[in-house]
Amino acid sequence: MNNVSRRTILGASAVIAAAAISTPAEADTAVRGGQSGYAAADDGHRIYYETYGRRSGVPIVLLHGGVMAIESAWAPDFIRRFARTRRVIAVEQQAHGHTADRAGQPISYERMIDDTKAVLDHLGVGQADFFGHSMGGAIAVGMAIRHPERTRNVTALSTGYSSDGMLPELIEMNRNPQHQPSADLIPLLPTQADFESWQATYARVSPDGAAGLQNVLTKLHTLMNTSEGYTEEQLRGIRAPTLLAMGDRDFITAEHFARMASLIPGAQYAVLPGTTHMSILQRGDWLESMMAARFWV
Repeated sequence: MNNVSRRTILGASAVIAAAAISTPAEADTAVRGGQSGYAAADDGHRIYYETYGRRSGVPIVLLHGGVMAIESAWAPDFIRRFARTRRVIAVEQQAHGHTADRAGQPISYERMIDDTKAVLDHLGVGQADFFGHSMGGAIAVGMAIRHPERTRNVTALSTGYSSDGMLPELIEMNRNPQHQPSADLIPLLPTQADFESWQATYARVSPDGAAGLQNVLTKLHTLMNTSEGYTEEQLRGIRAPTLLAMGDRDFITAEHFARMASLIPGAQYAVLPGTTHMSILQRGDWLESMMAARFWV
């Protein structure tokens, strides 16, 4: 992996037409047995989603991290895990996976939050539980802020509320393209295998073609450097029960994470041992048990 690609991927990971809408149908979904379709955002943009599991009940909505897609984020574990007992909806955001980019328009958290709501509207879902990783965790928190009536609870993984909560070296890497990662930081970064997996997914499914990956990397880097995140006042206003989890070798600082949890009323948080920003997606057993204890016991 060349240095420019690796730095740009890092920034992305630390984070994030009614007539044309297809009805849910059996498709080449990330996990066998799912259904897929497109929902119209308020500007007509087509937002891809997949559904699994039960046809009724309050669904759990899976929101992937930056650069990732349903296939790379959720197919290895969480779709099957949750679909055993739940209705599952997985969404692909602007310029990710099967969802095309909005040409000439930035990627923003406000836009992705409203696009997620559009999928719920399309599927006739009144309220949902939100489960997001990294950028997707920020979207889940944003749903509780912008659309509280649609949010029953939130689980956010490896997510901060502002970019200054990242590790100092990551902040420097985002600001200085010439910075080379230290020996301590390198093991925390996406690997060559991660990069190749993302590249293969974009080449196969992205409406923007093979160039879609570099495009989304550029836009997410801009998002990381321009987004103001959420204010402390916004976090204090969240009423949905909230669970936060991060790895002990994550992209954000433990102090920032604890501060975020203290600001959200009643939030619980956990720091998972031996866990990085990427490997937290391999902690399904731990996370499922913590969610059960937080929300359903």
